[in-house]
Amino acid sequence: MIRANPLVATWIVAATLGGCSGGPTTHTTGRSLPSVEAGGAPPAAQVDSRASGDLVPAVVGVPQAPASQGTYRITPGDVLKIDVFQVEELSTEERVNDSGSVVMPLIGTVAIAGLTPEQAEARIAAALQQDYLQNPQVNIFVSEYADRDVTVGGAVKKPGVFPLTGQTTLLQAIAQAEGVTDMANEREVVIFRNAGSDRVNAYVVDLKKVAEGMLSDPLLVSNDKIMVPESGSAVFLKGLTDTLRGFVRIPVY
Repeated sequence: MIRANPLVATWIVAATLGGCSGGPTTHTTGRSLPSVEAGGAPPAAQVDSRASGDLVPAVVGVPQAPASQGTYRITPGDVLKIDVFQVEELSTEERVNDSGSVVMPLIGTVAIAGLTPEQAEARIAAALQQDYLQNPQVNIFVSEYADRDVTVGGAVKKPGVFPLTGQTTLLQAIAQAEGVTDMANEREVVIFRNAGSDRVNAYVVDLKKVAEGMLSDPLLVSNDKIMVPESGSAVFLKGLTDTLRGFVRIPVY
């Protein structure tokens, strides 16, 4: 059960994110993290689950904005919206195939994997200019990233795994799951986030405050797991066990 404690913070019993299922359960006692006001959530302390009995640290508040990942490079599986200015018939939306190419009208196959969107724009523009257009202006938008998704579970109408499209926020992910159910506890929505090296952090977010603009709507990152509990703390723990099996493990008391 998550409890607010002014002295020390709360711990959620859980396992590492991503493919961890089965294994022995662990009996633990709660520890504490202080409540955090809107917009001021510190990063959760990191705990190596292999050395801590599968404890996942949690803070009350939104996670910090993800650090910049540097210049993005196109990979096979990405879906690209390719616009050729004032030439609508050449504009298209294509998925980068396994060989790292897209097929464009007129110019055919263009290899772009490993390029930045700006470099891919220049390559496609050069191919169009060679035989067809004078000074073409090409714009590329990554509408769907390959192997970048988030999981939404618990008291939502359509639980599932959803692709990250551009910058996706918590409210947008909940909307992709068709919203919360009437039984949802919107005050204790949990975002589980992989912190690297078998570490996981958890953030307890008041979804109502986010929807009302009292808390910032946090940006999600690839492999985030969002749990919307049902009302009541006992149901909340049961929901974690039932909905997030595979990356959350609750001990048997």
